[in-house]
Amino acid sequence: MSWMDEEGYFLAIRALGKHHRVEIDQTRFEEIQKASTNLHHVLYIEEQWAAVIHNYFDLEKGLLEAALRHMIMTDYELHSLNDLQLSFAVRLANLLSSCRAYLDQTNRHLGCLEPNCGDAEAFKNARSHEYDTRFGYRFMEAMRNYSQHRGLPLHGSSYGIKSQEPNLLEYYVATDIDMDELKGDGAFKQTILEEITDKKLSAEPLVREYIAGLSTIHIGLRKLLTERVADWVEMVRGAIAQHVDTSPDRKSTPGLCAIQLGKGDEWLQAVSLGENMLQRVEILQRRHGSLERVPSSFVSGAPRPARK
Repeated sequence: MSWMDEEGYFLAIRALGKHHRVEIDQTRFEEIQKASTNLHHVLYIEEQWAAVIHNYFDLEKGLLEAALRHMIMTDYELHSLNDLQLSFAVRLANLLSSCRAYLDQTNRHLGCLEPNCGDAEAFKNARSHEYDTRFGYRFMEAMRNYSQHRGLPLHGSSYGIKSQEPNLLEYYVATDIDMDELKGDGAFKQTILEEITDKKLSAEPLVREYIAGLSTIHIGLRKLLTERVADWVEMVRGAIAQHVDTSPDRKSTPGLCAIQLGKGDEWLQAVSLGENMLQRVEILQRRHGSLERVPSSFVSGAPRPARK
């Protein structure tokens, strides 16, 4: 049988011409295929979580930039204040939208993992726990639904200055949610409204508590998948190493795949095998750690003594 007439399963470079091939059996091909597919679902989940982090960072950065502008410049015109409030409302709406996408898409990707180990159900239970135990989580879930169908998720913003000892001034920006407006609309979740007696709520603490709750869910999900992700990574890296170790130049080559060949060298199935996907999962997990302490943390530009 000539090289062009080979049929079966191989590790091979997907490119024109003759390249080094390693024959594997059908069982190994299917194991590699399953591991790669599962890792793609994990990567999609991590990238969706990264989108949440980016939107949250953008909101917090906007608040800090506005406070700095307040300290350095003088601009109290009504339209400028309206623009400030709108910019925060847009950032918050974007954040809440990305949170909804993360929750929905993660649930779908978990349901696609093979074998099915009940990950989607565990994810659902973790969400329910955070909803039941964190008011900020419950409120922002309801606010997301409201902002998606009824109006912007903020009703006010303001500059402020506080005296701090010794002889320091703290400049800050505050955002508010008007409870009378939510109650008057009739579309906001009633059970959440019944928990609130204040006329106004500060948005920032609620957002941070919501993000902390989502982070707890995501970190718990990572722990749930840790051993299986390690097995899938080992399977894919093992296939890459097998091809490299048996190739004439013993070098990794772009375009490596696990393939099923039919008659006439027809590619019936191909599973891309590369380090990029594996490294991307590892980098995102390392970069985006727990945000559990966000509600009790803050960034400060308070001056330090020049001399000690």
